[in-house]
Amino acid sequence: MHDHIATLAPRPVPPQLFRSVMGSFPTGVTVITTLSETGTPVGMTVNAITSVSLEPPQLLICLARSRYTASAIRFSGKFAVNFLSDDQKDVASIFASNADEKFSTVRTHCGALGLPLIADSLALAECEVCKVVDSGDHLIFIGEVVSATSKDGMPLVFFRRNYGAWTAA
Repeated sequence: MHDHIATLAPRPVPPQLFRSVMGSFPTGVTVITTLSETGTPVGMTVNAITSVSLEPPQLLICLARSRYTASAIRFSGKFAVNFLSDDQKDVASIFASNADEKFSTVRTHCGALGLPLIADSLALAECEVCKVVDSGDHLIFIGEVVSATSKDGMPLVFFRRNYGAWTAA
């Protein structure tokens, strides 16, 4: 019993501090791709991704509710995760920008779900959305992986707002 300890209501940390804290966690870099309502390829660089389940194979991605890619995924019900290799920093930068013609300078091919997949990616996972969770200013899309590929290579890494390469110890 800790009756003598005063409890204070927790307060959220400022967004800049939270960004700094999360930036201290190195992550892999992906580009999420899907199709718009008109069938136009849509995509953005994302590092908020994690596995959820092996059986069935599921992963999740987190996208700001305000992003066009989030609304396109809601419409299409599917998305692809393109895990970038260490020589694809330019691809990550293109899809992190607000450029209109992101797909015009990046080689892609069509995947099993009809989605644009980025050529030379380290791994690819095509997903059908099985759940959407609304949390804070983001949407969490849980996708069942229905098609995937993986190849040898090294990942592109993101740490403290910079891209880098990871080398095995």
